[in-house]
Amino acid sequence: MLKERRSVRSRSFLKATIRFYNRNVTIDCVVRDISPAGAKLEVDRTYVLPQEFDLEVPQRSAVYPCELKWRKENAAGVRFKENVDPAAAHYGELAKARIEALEKENAALRLEVSRLTLLLQVSEKNSDKGLSRDT
Repeated sequence: MLKERRSVRSRSFLKATIRFYNRNVTIDCVVRDISPAGAKLEVDRTYVLPQEFDLEVPQRSAVYPCELKWRKENAAGVRFKENVDPAAAHYGELAKARIEALEKENAALRLEVSRLTLLLQVSEKNSDKGLSRDT
């Protein structure tokens, strides 16, 4: 099986759900390792898996269309129909939210810097006027 893989898998322990028949049937599973091309799932051996299904991974906020490649006892190997980087998909969403939050914070900080700069300028003008009166 290792010879058939196109990419290296990373160990993981992600709760996931297998969804099929228009998402009406669900099976809980655990993603034991994952790569941009596929994953190894831990799923109860009593469940019969269809040849194609969606794999929902809530921790990654992602759903991957999958094809079942092999099944042995409580393990199953799947290939993602679309070659994706699951980590990038998840972290891309997190990064997008973080960038938006940082942009808002940056705008607020710029506004505060402008306010403080103006306050400093007014204070310096008042200070200069006070010095010229005393002399």
